[in-house]
Amino acid sequence: MRSDPPRPPGLFCHTYGSRLDAFDGLVRALTAWADEAGLAPQTLRDVVLILDELFSNIVIHGYRHDPDGEIRVEAAVADQQVHVTLTDHAPLFNPLLVPEPDTTLPLEARPIGGLGLLFVRRTADELRYWSVEPNAPGPANRLRFTKFL
Repeated sequence: MRSDPPRPPGLFCHTYGSRLDAFDGLVRALTAWADEAGLAPQTLRDVVLILDELFSNIVIHGYRHDPDGEIRVEAAVADQQVHVTLTDHAPLFNPLLVPEPDTTLPLEARPIGGLGLLFVRRTADELRYWSVEPNAPGPANRLRFTKFL
């Protein structure tokens, strides 16, 4: 984990390598931040579960396990909401355009995948995706989810 330049109090901002084992460090840092910010344990649990799905999708599907990628995670509490933004430089991909899986089909008839994003959609109160053109290292994916407090 690399700490980024200092931010105003109350903001969480860290960058992690694109490795699944980096997630444990993210959870520890986020938990300490959430305690300071006064987040309820249930809200933190939901945020961590959503982050687990999104972080692992970026590592596995975005960077395809390339450990040299980076995932920036920012979080803030404002107006009775917690906002969490993930930024990565994997190939551009909008997960909100992925159709929801048909959960009425029998298990053996369902294609593999898609349930994690369905969980994210149903657990987050708001989801937003956009691509950005930062100075380096090129275009970036940015996904923000919100949980109401």
